[in-house]
Amino acid sequence: MDFLIGSPFSSPVGQRIREATSAALQAEDWAINMEICDIINETDEGPKDAIRAIKKKIVGNKNFREVMLALTVLETCVKNCGHRFHIYVCSREFVEGVLVRTILPKNNPPMILHDRVLSLIQVCFDLIPSLCAHHK
Repeated sequence: MDFLIGSPFSSPVGQRIREATSAALQAEDWAINMEICDIINETDEGPKDAIRAIKKKIVGNKNFREVMLALTVLETCVKNCGHRFHIYVCSREFVEGVLVRTILPKNNPPMILHDRVLSLIQVCFDLIPSLCAHHK
């Protein structure tokens, strides 16, 4: 998975993720979140592009509001997207490089963020058996 090519917000799904994770939002925009899921499910590049944009919004972001909105987008996608998206989310690279990294003590995450990330990691572990079964 190459996360380094171009802006992660240049794709259609990346643009929606940027909108859905704007610190200017007063609350989650569920219409945009569901539109993100539709793009992921209906396009070949959707899952990869979405993961790139979500990673960019989470890693190293000191605005915890944006991070929480990105985690909401991620959780919505996990619940509403299929196998192709789950492969990226449950990859060791994403779990360790994005989720675990976000809650390292040096980042001093608020407890609500810490708990949210841990619950998403648990979801990934719960998905692993179905991902393995899909490859048989």
